[in-house]
Amino acid sequence: MLQYVLIWCFLVLMTAQSDAPEFLLTPLIRNVTEGDNVTLECPARGNPAPAISWHTNNDTLSTTENQTTLLIIGVSQSKNYSCTATNRNGTILQTFNVNVKKKSATFTNQSKTASCPLEFIPKRVVEKYGASLSVICRPTTTSAEPDIIGWEAPIGKWNLNMPDNKSATWNVEKFEDWTFEPFCFGTFSDQQCSVTLPITLYKTPDTVSISVQNHSGPLQEGRRYTLQCDVFDVAPLAALTVSWLWKGEIIQTHTYDDHLTKTPENVSSTWEITAFRNYSNDMITCLTILDLKQDGPSQQVNASTAFQVIVHYAPEFLLTPLIRNVTEGDNVTLECPARGNPAPAISWHTNNDTLSTTENQTTLLIIGVSQSKNYSCTATNRNGTILQTFNVNVKKTSTSTTTTATFMNQPTACPLEFIPKRVVERHGASVSVICRPTTTSAEPDIIGWEAPIGLWNLNMPDNKSATWNVEKFEDWTFEPVCFGTFSDQQCSVTLPITLYKTPDTVSISVQNHSGPLQEGRRYTLQCDVFNVAPLAALTVSWLWKGEIIQTHTYDDHLTKTPENVSSTWEITAFRNYSNEVITCLTILDPKQGGPSQQVNTSAVFKVIVHYAPKFTDEYDSVEVVTGGNVSFGCSAEGNPPPEVKCNYPVAINARATTRGRQHTVSITRATSANGGIYNCVATNEVGTATWQTTLTITPLDHTTGVNYYLILVVILVIIIIMILCYYFCTKKHGRYSLISARNNDVPLHNL
Repeated sequence: MLQYVLIWCFLVLMTAQSDAPEFLLTPLIRNVTEGDNVTLECPARGNPAPAISWHTNNDTLSTTENQTTLLIIGVSQSKNYSCTATNRNGTILQTFNVNVKKKSATFTNQSKTASCPLEFIPKRVVEKYGASLSVICRPTTTSAEPDIIGWEAPIGKWNLNMPDNKSATWNVEKFEDWTFEPFCFGTFSDQQCSVTLPITLYKTPDTVSISVQNHSGPLQEGRRYTLQCDVFDVAPLAALTVSWLWKGEIIQTHTYDDHLTKTPENVSSTWEITAFRNYSNDMITCLTILDLKQDGPSQQVNASTAFQVIVHYAPEFLLTPLIRNVTEGDNVTLECPARGNPAPAISWHTNNDTLSTTENQTTLLIIGVSQSKNYSCTATNRNGTILQTFNVNVKKTSTSTTTTATFMNQPTACPLEFIPKRVVERHGASVSVICRPTTTSAEPDIIGWEAPIGLWNLNMPDNKSATWNVEKFEDWTFEPVCFGTFSDQQCSVTLPITLYKTPDTVSISVQNHSGPLQEGRRYTLQCDVFNVAPLAALTVSWLWKGEIIQTHTYDDHLTKTPENVSSTWEITAFRNYSNEVITCLTILDPKQGGPSQQVNTSAVFKVIVHYAPKFTDEYDSVEVVTGGNVSFGCSAEGNPPPEVKCNYPVAINARATTRGRQHTVSITRATSANGGIYNCVATNEVGTATWQTTLTITPLDHTTGVNYYLILVVILVIIIIMILCYYFCTKKHGRYSLISARNNDVPLHNL
């Protein structure tokens, strides 16, 4: 029986699983103030349970055996504390950095007597919400070398830079915390200071739109309205400017400097207008500019859809009726053009009788007039009705006379001027220009317009000036002439007219390429601007990250009619350009009294860069003792995301798992059969990357194990023998009487 018990105990001991020690927590840098109490934790697991010991500066600390927590009372200086965990399968170590800030230290973030000799590269961060960040913290001079340098930043990761470890880089793959600001600390000769990294996250608006408060549909002439520009989900507000553009010119600006919140918000800007008929078909745009300045993108420009002003107004006649003196039997044409919105209906009357005319006929032809009459014309729409009367005076043939106007040569300087002095208008807009003498002393005998396009009439009451009107001016090259006769001398002046037209479309494409860009290759981006005029007033700008990086002008193009133009920009594709946006911005600036800016933007061009896989978190070699557990893996990045496959020695105790781009090999109770080379291959459509690691199986020190087992066996044998002896010695029992040994003659008898 004893033999079976010993064999069973030996088998249990031999089959018990053993694991090397493993720490359960990652050590963090502890920044404390002089005199504080500090608690360090070093929990570990393993089989057998590991023994824990603490050290500092190569000295072993006096602690309770296997104490996983170290309490430091009243820290006085910065030190590194080490914790080791040991069992028969191995020993591991981790180090805790305790940085002590002196109460009297001159290097503090708030110090007024000295500054902290640390700086950032870049000096400040201005990035789009969700972008990746990478910032280096380093001493400002080579003479200020820190004993310890690091980051206090629970978001992201940081590491010391090689080879000097005197600077540290903080990296965040996707930064989405609106208010967090990390700080970098350094210890210089037992004095610690820190500097906070200024971070500004920004977000362009989701939408920018214009509406009319408490109103829908066309505006009514003479009424006052409040237009509202709504800007949704934008940050930071302190960097936002909302501008109203009317006819392409900024007429009102709203800033939000007093809004100190960093998170996205919705805001509105209002502008009040009184509706006038000449506003009809004008375009109003709400333009937002996010101006981040100070090393960041200078401008993030967004514009609303243009709001077209539609004004309804009562009819208005375009010509003043003149007294018509004609000869009996003549044919007479009367003109009654009118405008209004909606377009007015025209009707003719004489002596209170309605004349039979074609509907909305603006011209009345009278054949062979025989007597003087008054003819009336009415114009009507839903907003009102107006009437004007034409006096036709008929002279009998016997009394008629004929006069002929005499026009002499033009004087050297013509005393006529225009109001406005020049015309700069959108193609198809209405035009109204007055021609008048430059001084009251220069009164013309005759004044008028030489203009087959449009209509003109003398102005009342003096008839010394004339107005030329065009309801829809669409002739790109025509320039009308105003003439006047002064004491039988005639002169004329030409009205300078500039018609402009914003582009039909502005678009970005890649020359001779479609689809994602390939890393390392050079591409030519092309901005196509279609049907714009005049080119001499056009500027095409490229915006990258909201900042203007290239501008193209067309000053040498003197044509007036619309044309198509292109601007190009060359870039080399890098992986960190992926998801950046590029915009083509056109500004039409006719200048000289006209609208200063007509702004148009292309749809954003999103840069997508494809690049070959690259392995991260590589292990060149991995070592494990026989019977131990080990896990190692590889991960690769690339665009498109690569497919990762690993080739390794097939074994029952080896298992491979893939999660995303991470491939992990796990081995339990390693044997010599698991040793060898493990290959990983990452592949996408751009290329292939390979990686290999060598797994070495280290034999277990059997001497220690055997001795350990022998000691246990001996102890078990002793325990079993003691149990057996007790059992056999107490099996027989009886009653006895003990007699003093002094009487040697009395024998001992069993009672």
